[in-house]
Amino acid sequence: MHIHKKYNMATRDLVKVTKAERSGIIKLSNITQNSTRKGNDMRKKMLVTSMAVLGLWGCADEPDMVSEVVSVDASSEQKDAATENQEEKVISFIGVGDNLIHDSIFRDAELADGTYDFKFIYENVEEDIEEADIAFLNQETISAGDDYPYSGYPAFNTPPEIAQDMNDLGFDLVNGATNHALDYDYPGALNSLSVWNEQEDVVYTGIYESQADRDEIRTIEREGVTFSFLTYTYGTNGIQPDTSYRVSYFDEEQIRQDVANAKAISDVIIVSAHWGDENTQEVNEMQHTYAQLFADLEVDVVIGTHPHILQPIEWVTGANQNKTLVVYSLGNFIAHSLTDYNTLGGMVTFDFVVADDETVTVENVQFEPTVSHYVADPGNVENSRRDFKIYKLEDYPKKLASEHGLNGYEGLEITPDNYLSLVKNVIPAEMLE
Repeated sequence: MHIHKKYNMATRDLVKVTKAERSGIIKLSNITQNSTRKGNDMRKKMLVTSMAVLGLWGCADEPDMVSEVVSVDASSEQKDAATENQEEKVISFIGVGDNLIHDSIFRDAELADGTYDFKFIYENVEEDIEEADIAFLNQETISAGDDYPYSGYPAFNTPPEIAQDMNDLGFDLVNGATNHALDYDYPGALNSLSVWNEQEDVVYTGIYESQADRDEIRTIEREGVTFSFLTYTYGTNGIQPDTSYRVSYFDEEQIRQDVANAKAISDVIIVSAHWGDENTQEVNEMQHTYAQLFADLEVDVVIGTHPHILQPIEWVTGANQNKTLVVYSLGNFIAHSLTDYNTLGGMVTFDFVVADDETVTVENVQFEPTVSHYVADPGNVENSRRDFKIYKLEDYPKKLASEHGLNGYEGLEITPDNYLSLVKNVIPAEMLE
């Protein structure tokens, strides 16, 4: 059972609740139902800077300098402020990048009885994932089933235990629309869909079993707010699907229809975009084009994956002067890659703030760099990678970095400072505070 720490906004008392208790119902919403969008005013956008938010909290924390003569008025103002805080809903979000399960990673997770346990790899970030109201993961690889051998690059078949382990870690939204969705053709894709559908606490989308399944907008509810979750991939490595609905591809007409349907049944729209060029921090034309389309359609947040390297985070202005948060690429969450930039990833966090007038804002955007750490034998790095673990860069000391299997490989120097410089190349400074 997931335990989440929640602070009462008025009293600041710590209260423990389960994810299920705070989430409401995870559901599939059929777009053919005669549904209407809840609280149209909730689509109003307001970009509130972190400075303003910090200023408000700073004022709240200052010592009481009011004299006794006006102490009654001060007390009244404090009560009003407490009431206002109670009316404001804050729903926290965390998103991570490519969960890229190479063969050396699943071998590392294999137990003596032939089953697999991946959770140890993620234990350093488990608390961050668990404490978020909504946690997103890009599951880069599929679980094609026992009819095929477990495998890594170029055609991935990940042991099915990965789904349960990611559920146990606290992920709520999982993208399956990746370029590897059809690595084992449609039978493998359908098996992966079945594996993930067994996880009742997870909304998994991007692979579909029927047209009706494709037409259903996936939603998740938190604090009475409904979030739609849409996913798209640029392609499937040249493998053609057996039907037009099997995998969700980028298509402007389809996207416009999906967003319109999502608006009719939800308050907030989150898009997972599997796009871009691999191994470059540069955003390509296709990414810019679709980012602008999503902004023009008033999508709230776009989380980009696929390049296996960090790319910029920015606000894109839509046709109605709304602001859409676009995270172009979060890099690799875990991978056995042989470059420093491919072993660097990160977690994006922010809050959906719902005011008492039902205005929804995206605030407090921050980025937490992470490292895919492993050890290896010098001189045989490619065939000896093991002991995989994700570390936050802020908790990754120089000594541990020197033990990374990549340190010295083809002249690479692995240090926290070198990783940080790669981060600062693309992530805005205000998101690294």
